[in-house]
Amino acid sequence: MYELTRSNDPVFLSYLTSELAAEGIEALLLDTFGASALSSVNVTALGRVMVAEEDVGLAEAVLAEAEGRVSEDTILNGRVTLLQPTRGFRAAIDPVLLAASVPARNGDRILDVGTGSGAAALALLARTPWIWVTGIDIQADLVHLARLSARRNDAGERAQFNVVDIADAAAFQSAPYDHVMSNPPFLDQHSGQRPKDPARARATLESTADLATWIKYMAANVIDGGTLSVVHRYDRVDEILQHIAALRCGDVKILDLVSMDDGRPVKRVIVQATAGRPHADVQRFRMVLHTADGEFTDAASAILRDLACTPISE
Repeated sequence: MYELTRSNDPVFLSYLTSELAAEGIEALLLDTFGASALSSVNVTALGRVMVAEEDVGLAEAVLAEAEGRVSEDTILNGRVTLLQPTRGFRAAIDPVLLAASVPARNGDRILDVGTGSGAAALALLARTPWIWVTGIDIQADLVHLARLSARRNDAGERAQFNVVDIADAAAFQSAPYDHVMSNPPFLDQHSGQRPKDPARARATLESTADLATWIKYMAANVIDGGTLSVVHRYDRVDEILQHIAALRCGDVKILDLVSMDDGRPVKRVIVQATAGRPHADVQRFRMVLHTADGEFTDAASAILRDLACTPISE
């Protein structure tokens, strides 16, 4: 058995064990002086919550939510429940736009590389229900949150989340996926000041894997004719295209995500390529996200709230 936490707050202990039970996790409540279960807990007793070793990851996610370190949010106009840390890296609109760019059809298998708390994977499942998505990430705590979110969305049988370091040669698999998508770290290791929060640093700065490794991993795990879709910084598009061309991927589509149609520079972009295709001319698309008053445009709103797809997936 594994000691999940200890507390002398009977209300919190009761709440936590109830939340664990709701997720199918059997918890044992012990006092600190023996191994007998507490039939009742008073304010002076220090209780220990014990769970089975195989339930530790999911139980840690439940504990984080119970302690207020995790918030329960929604995306896609409430269609998807997403658990994510209250501090550190939190999903914005990028993963939702990425998911809406993948031309997935019912029956397809999709790999989400660098899934984080699972926003893109769960958004894609909401848009195309009869698919199977596997999300991988190096941060175990986020993977456990993604698993918990999948259960909250009744997607446990169609979504898998695993802890994987793509820089590990053993992490390379055959190519079983119809599509691969990714929202990788935007900055290389030498870019600017490192964020103080470790989770945010992992999400924004390349660590064990650089961009070349990231794209190579994606290409190694997609079937010929399948797509690779990545959302990234506009100023790294040329670098992405070079890596894609070197990996027998072509038919490239680029979607410039324009914040406002007022001449300001483009900061985000989605690049999509097809595996096993000769490198051909790049097709360029453009989508404005906000109106002059800061509201989402009709095109953006249709994607972020109403399950529409982006121009490159149509």
